[in-house]
Amino acid sequence: MYKYSEKDKQFLVERVDQFEKQLNRYLSGELDEDKFRSLRLRNGLYMELHAHMLRIAIPYGILSSNQLRALADVADKYDRGFGHFTTRQNIQFNWIQLPEIANLLRDLTEAGLHAIQTSGKATRNITADPLSGLTEGEIEDARPYCELIRRWFNLHPEFSWLPGKFKIAINGAKLDETALRIHDLGLRLVKNKKGELGFSVYVGGGLGAAAMVAPETASFVPIEDILSYLESAMRIYNLKGRRDHQKKLRIKFLVRELGAEEFSRLVDEDWQQTKNDPDLKLNLKELESLQEDFALPIKPINLDGFKDKVDFNYSIWKKNNVRNHKTPGFSIVNISLTKLGSAPGDATSEQMRILAKLADQYSSSEIRTTKRQTMVFPFVRKDQVFDLWKALEENDLASPHEGTLAQIVACPGRDYCDLAKAVSIPIATRVQERFNDMNKLLDIGDLKINISGCENSCAHHHIADIGLLGMQKKGEEYYQITLAGETLHETNIGKKLGPSVSSETIVDAVESIVNVYIDQRQKEEKFTDVFKRIGIEPFKEKVYG
Repeated sequence: MYKYSEKDKQFLVERVDQFEKQLNRYLSGELDEDKFRSLRLRNGLYMELHAHMLRIAIPYGILSSNQLRALADVADKYDRGFGHFTTRQNIQFNWIQLPEIANLLRDLTEAGLHAIQTSGKATRNITADPLSGLTEGEIEDARPYCELIRRWFNLHPEFSWLPGKFKIAINGAKLDETALRIHDLGLRLVKNKKGELGFSVYVGGGLGAAAMVAPETASFVPIEDILSYLESAMRIYNLKGRRDHQKKLRIKFLVRELGAEEFSRLVDEDWQQTKNDPDLKLNLKELESLQEDFALPIKPINLDGFKDKVDFNYSIWKKNNVRNHKTPGFSIVNISLTKLGSAPGDATSEQMRILAKLADQYSSSEIRTTKRQTMVFPFVRKDQVFDLWKALEENDLASPHEGTLAQIVACPGRDYCDLAKAVSIPIATRVQERFNDMNKLLDIGDLKINISGCENSCAHHHIADIGLLGMQKKGEEYYQITLAGETLHETNIGKKLGPSVSSETIVDAVESIVNVYIDQRQKEEKFTDVFKRIGIEPFKEKVYG
């Protein structure tokens, strides 16, 4: 994994010093709230219902064990002993006191962590497949490109003071664990007919009130030309993007208004003027250095004759939580934080420290976060998986819910967020209680439920098998249901089922939908397969009568 250089660390120190001065001016009354707002947002600081929330970047979802310990220390020292892992692979702390922010940020810099551009009208944390570099069939490990592009745009003028927030995802695998095409900018590593490496580029995706799937704007951009292409795309956005309408700031609206073809033409026209500029060529030596940084810290091992332990509970957990590794002798272990009654994605400081210790022991001191609010141990020897499971079980971290309906994704909702229209966490708990039988969960199989408390779609409800969107009707909480969203094989926005459903009956509605799926599926059909075959009407009839 990449480790921050002295230059990186110095940049973070200078940034904290700068923000501390801005913060002191605000606290002294020199800056009013309106003037301070953009400054705090660009440093990851929101004002929520109860306190300030700080969002900390986890670039492309990779943490060292020491960084996870540092986050545990933040939870104890500055929060209430827990943090919330997000669908963008970051972590949030919801009970931060404003005068303590500068000290908190300094503590983060010591661990190579920061909160820069995790909110506001800025380029957000780049996301990547949490299994990057680990699985067979990958075109190429996306992580070195994530880091290189992160460095490049960090202080780039075209990426500064954007009309709206800007989200980037990069994927090098066959399956799309990144949800590439619901990002403002999606980069897919591909090879052309000559076997040359490049990117297909997708611009203008996004969720929220107007969910859109990004169109392909370039089918192949050579890797050495990707920076100049991105600069051109951003220049067109800055030149023509809406700054006069609060609800049309995102690049997706520009792409929709111009049309994908015209937007692509404008970008290409600009790109032809700059693509040969040597200063905009991707530094292949820097890329090679990063690829060395991201080289896997393991070597193949021969485990011929190894026989795994026989244990009923272990076998269930292993079936749901363990995946094959491309390196012989190793496994990928997914650790679910799901526990009945706790918020999806929440981890206590104690849990963080336990996971950090176990990562040192079983996973080369590396942990990865996922958009499903889980944790991944990427380098576990096959003959140590059982021992890891026992250790997790002893610490109440061996949830077998990964890949089941109970692994619900949810935002903090109205319990914390002042933008939310409805609660998310209590609904997630009620669904989990309704489906609290492991045999039933195993029978249902991999079915994804995501719950967002408002139209901002922080829980990505649009791309779940069953998506729930919280809203208000005459002061009461209701939930709009969408079905058959997906991104893994292809990208589709979920279809609206019908009228919103009350908080009192939403869990009954979810159960009805699941029952239709169970009754109608054939052989190994997934939820989206059944939906495409039978259509929406059987689900409507079951829910609305």
